[in-house]
Amino acid sequence: MGKGHILRNMLALLTLALAPVAPGFAADERQSLEELRNTVINLLQVLVDQGVLSRDKAEQMVKAAQEKAAASAAALAKSEEGAVRVPYVPQIVRDEIAKQVAEEVRPTVVADVVHEARDEKWGVPGALPEWLTRTRVSGSVLIREEDILFARGNQPNTVLNYYAINTAGGIGKLANPFENLTEDRARFRGKARLGVESDLSDSLTAGVRVVTGNTSDLVSETQTVDGTAPYQFGLDELFLRYDGHTTDHFTWLSAVGGRFLNPYGTPTDLVFNKDLTFTGAAVTGKLGIGDGSAEQSHLFMTLGAHQLQEIALSGHDKWLLGAQLGANLRWGDGQQLRLTGGFFDYLNVTGIRNAFGTTTYNYTAPTFLRQGNTYFDIANQPDTSVNLFALAARYRLADVNAVYTVPVGRYTFSVTADAVRNLGYDWRSVAAVANFIPRTTSATPVTVARTLGYQAELAFGTPTVLAAGEWRGVFGYRYLQRDAVIDAYTDSDFHFGGTDATGYYLVGDLGLANRLWLRFRYLSSNTIDGPAAGIDTVQIDLNTRF
Repeated sequence: MGKGHILRNMLALLTLALAPVAPGFAADERQSLEELRNTVINLLQVLVDQGVLSRDKAEQMVKAAQEKAAASAAALAKSEEGAVRVPYVPQIVRDEIAKQVAEEVRPTVVADVVHEARDEKWGVPGALPEWLTRTRVSGSVLIREEDILFARGNQPNTVLNYYAINTAGGIGKLANPFENLTEDRARFRGKARLGVESDLSDSLTAGVRVVTGNTSDLVSETQTVDGTAPYQFGLDELFLRYDGHTTDHFTWLSAVGGRFLNPYGTPTDLVFNKDLTFTGAAVTGKLGIGDGSAEQSHLFMTLGAHQLQEIALSGHDKWLLGAQLGANLRWGDGQQLRLTGGFFDYLNVTGIRNAFGTTTYNYTAPTFLRQGNTYFDIANQPDTSVNLFALAARYRLADVNAVYTVPVGRYTFSVTADAVRNLGYDWRSVAAVANFIPRTTSATPVTVARTLGYQAELAFGTPTVLAAGEWRGVFGYRYLQRDAVIDAYTDSDFHFGGTDATGYYLVGDLGLANRLWLRFRYLSSNTIDGPAAGIDTVQIDLNTRF
């Protein structure tokens, strides 16, 4: 091999050795280039020392190699202009980064994927009918132990059982026409619901719900279970609902028809029992105040017409007409105030006494009644054992209520106030039938209007108890005079269920597991005007919802 050939090879090696090291090179590659550079430099020094190369020649070779390496680097940089360089990351570092990213990102990613899968119905296309993807099934089961305890001072045979009398056809048709006021009761009860809703479009929904309960009771879905008869079931919801949405899904208009839940959202069961469903139609309009979101503050108005009873061959069907104005205000760190004022007018519910020996106005008697209201006998039959009781007063109710809610750490504190007055009571019309009002009804004369009711409630804890360890406590006071509301539609647990009662109640909820919670209720009540009747009710419920 000639001397010139050796020098060219050395120059190539020197050029390679002097070339800039790319940022992405690994540490061992950098070390190899450094070793090559040192080897070539040392070799040139030996050649100079042995006289094979002059020092000037060696310096020229180094200079030429540096210039060539610089030119190559510039050309490479120009050719890679705009390229993104990825530095070399050792495998152990990459593994650690991957582990950390997985731990931090995985829960969020999984939640997003699950949410998207649920919304977009991932799975096998066509595996389920299209309508089934728009349908929701929900339900609940309640198991209850209930004890009803009567005060020692209660006197037997002082309060008539009007529902039993009307059902039997008269006081004389029953062995005992009075309410039980002295013998304590312990009973096992239950309630079940199963509802189905299906979206017909983005704004139109159809729904039905089946519930347990005595089918003759308008408000209570809880049924006594004692082994003597199977459960009864009824259809308490059957509706079509329209919800008008904005782009942010703020429901500015809703309308519902059929049989449906309380459209007025009254916060207590002072006027309407919470299990009561309404027939007919209702429409609610909302005016948003705020950021345009679905949860913004708003004003609202609800109008409804609800048929209570259709009377064949008569133009005197029984109706409830309702109107409500309200505001739902939200501000600060989750504070909320809901204010409403409503007017509820019952049409054709007042009884009319029959002409002697006729049954023309029997339809004016209610199909269901409880205790407390002023009733009179409309039968007027030659057989004095025949009786039929109907409402003596008219009912036109003005109701106002407010609910204030504020977060307290992880919990919520709320204050509720509800007040009602019957503006339709006319003592003259009631006094006109006073001769047919049983003396056991009340010690207060009918000329004194007893038309006021109110209820107050304090609550603290988890807003909705649906998980283990969650809890909520409630204390409330209730005062409801004789003819403030229709007794058939108000609370079915407090006192007899009905009116002419006052007292307090305690409620405690404790979550036991997911969607399983225990509820304890204690209700203590006394009559306001009628014969003395003290009643304490203890309920222990096991609830679940799906």
